[in-house]
Amino acid sequence: MNAASSRLAPNPLTLAVVRNKLKAISEEMVETMTRTCFSPILNQNQDFSAVLLDAEIRTVAQAERVPIHMGAMPLAVRMMADAFRGDLAEGDVLMANDPFWGGSHLPDVTLAMPFFHAGEIAFWVALRAHQGDIGGISAGGYSAAAREIWQEGLRLPPVKLVDGGRLRKDILRLVATNSRKPEDLEGDLLAQLAAVRIGHARLSELFTRYRGEEVAGCVQAMLDGGEAVMRAMLAGCREGRHSGLSHMEFAQAPGGLLPIPVTVTIDNGRAVVDLTECPDQVAAFINSPFANTRAAVMVAFLYFSGDDQGLNDGSARAIEIRTRKGSLLDPVSPAPVGACTSSTACALIEALLQALEGADPARAIGGFARRFRFALAGQDRGGRPFIWHYFFNKGGTGGNAEHDGWANIGGLHNPGGTPSPSVERTEAAYPLLVEEYSLLTDSGGAGTRRGGLGGRLRLRYVGDRPAVLNASGEGVLVPPFASQGGTAGPGHAYSVEHGDGCIDRLGVHDSGVAIEPGATIVCISAGGGGHGDPANRPRDAVRRDVAYGYVSEGAARTVYDWQVEATGKT
Repeated sequence: MNAASSRLAPNPLTLAVVRNKLKAISEEMVETMTRTCFSPILNQNQDFSAVLLDAEIRTVAQAERVPIHMGAMPLAVRMMADAFRGDLAEGDVLMANDPFWGGSHLPDVTLAMPFFHAGEIAFWVALRAHQGDIGGISAGGYSAAAREIWQEGLRLPPVKLVDGGRLRKDILRLVATNSRKPEDLEGDLLAQLAAVRIGHARLSELFTRYRGEEVAGCVQAMLDGGEAVMRAMLAGCREGRHSGLSHMEFAQAPGGLLPIPVTVTIDNGRAVVDLTECPDQVAAFINSPFANTRAAVMVAFLYFSGDDQGLNDGSARAIEIRTRKGSLLDPVSPAPVGACTSSTACALIEALLQALEGADPARAIGGFARRFRFALAGQDRGGRPFIWHYFFNKGGTGGNAEHDGWANIGGLHNPGGTPSPSVERTEAAYPLLVEEYSLLTDSGGAGTRRGGLGGRLRLRYVGDRPAVLNASGEGVLVPPFASQGGTAGPGHAYSVEHGDGCIDRLGVHDSGVAIEPGATIVCISAGGGGHGDPANRPRDAVRRDVAYGYVSEGAARTVYDWQVEATGKT
């Protein structure tokens, strides 16, 4: 597709059909992955994403899965394509996970397949999936003890998994052997391969129906539309310099908090995001490679935009990102990066949302519960090794000008709406017993629009030999922030109740924690931040909160000045 043909304006009907077809292709890819993969983190939690990219490797369509994957994949595919420039043929499939080759963290493995039309690459089909274990010093990844990236697992620069349609079994064997669950990893990679091949086949059908220049014209129109949406949002913001500040929980920093300062300068429908004042990279797993940082920036701006037409790389044209090499948000090798997607990205998004609140208060939103996750590794009832990733009890989201926050679906801004696992399947497949899973009264931040509730999970380990827990998370010391006069939500609280009655607090980066048979892991998740002055909350909303048990009568009186008459009516 040459530049002239790519500028041909499509008719509206063709554009609508092609746009929806490309979206449908990406959705079919993730459905294929869901139905064929092995690991629970993939087939239950759906921690993967699919995109279609044009010949210039710009995201054109994406499935609505994990936001932090989306903005990073174009950089990864671009570097993969550059590594094999002049050495790509029909049927090739590339694979990589290295953060310094456009990846995020090592568990996220990307497969990318070129689609040829008229002898030239016209599209790329890509899928990134979080593998259950990729090696390293901690089972399940998220190695809090890692001081350099080689301790976090197997690094894959761009390689060919499939060469001219032929699966490289030696490469597949090499990668699988480096996992504690080689059968799962091999099966999951083959599921990814099936998904990208489905995407490739559906593109063939599209190009059979439409000429190449017609598709190119639609792609250009979609990207232009994404740019227009973002520029329109920025044009409605207050021009000038807006600052935001968030913190990460890091024991080696003063007070245990590492600042994440950002400035956003908006001028004439364009934004410059300056991240150069952030701290230097550290010898810990919270560094964020540039691809992950870019993705976090785009997530924050797309949240403020709220228009589906912006979900492509056209929206990125309106945003310039400035970083500093060797910093926490643009580290250099051998910086470890394991927690970048779930922790660092979250803090950066929060700082950006606070800066954008100053640019457009009407779009402000309270903070979401941060991700607190852990991997539990041991042997199941049959003596087989298992690795279980904690995806339950995600906490509340923040309120906004129109709505209360959602209860217990957690940090949507970076991991997206990844489903919680089935309690029944968890108990059937693992030596775990869910003793309690409930919402917590009074856990949402107060406001005109209340923050969503957090919850309590009691998870008893019923194995017959000790297991090991490796934690990775945020949100104990830094609660979900409030907006426009609301109050912050409470933070997370995690502990282990041992069989002898002793209780140990679980820290956000604790690793190698022994979990004895009969011990109970107690997970109390944060509520979302409130939005607006609590005094302005509608009386009917307060009455409903009390009736449903979301807010106690005592808190309703104290926080919302709510009175109960002798009849029980307000």
